Amino acid sequence: MGVLFFMLSILLGYFWIDAILFTIGIIVACVPEGMLAIVTIALSITAKRMSSKNCLVKNLEAVETLGATSVLIVDKTGTVTSGKMTVAHLWFDNRIEEIDTAAIQDPAISFDTGNITWKNLARVGILCNNAEFDPNTAGHPVMLRKTIGDP
Repeated sequence: MGVLFFMLSILLGYFWIDAILFTIGIIVACVPEGMLAIVTIALSITAKRMSSKNCLVKNLEAVETLGATSVLIVDKTGTVTSGKMTVAHLWFDNRIEEIDTAAIQDPAISFDTGNITWKNLARVGILCNNAEFDPNTAGHPVMLRKTIGDP
């Protein structure tokens, strides 16, 4: 797909370096984790072009902040379409653990909840949000209950 866009860019008369950068962007953008690199490169190139036109770029905080990002959360699970935000995978103790998000009640988990690292991770998740269950959905299964606040 990237090669197709490269050839199309050349045929449309774009400069060859722009066509290569666009091709790399298309190839990397197929994987959500590549978005961080693409946005950082795009912001850096834009800042360079602005400075070549005698525009003073005093603050590159956007580029620096994005370059220092170590976790990128991408919505491919239906948060926008279904209005639910769930955690399906956790990474702790150098392992990726799973939670069955399809379960309606008591989702299956692949790890020991007595683990001290899990307890610390759960504590952080609890303390770093102000979400609570909607009292009107008290009788519903846990995964079907509505929440109020920011998770």
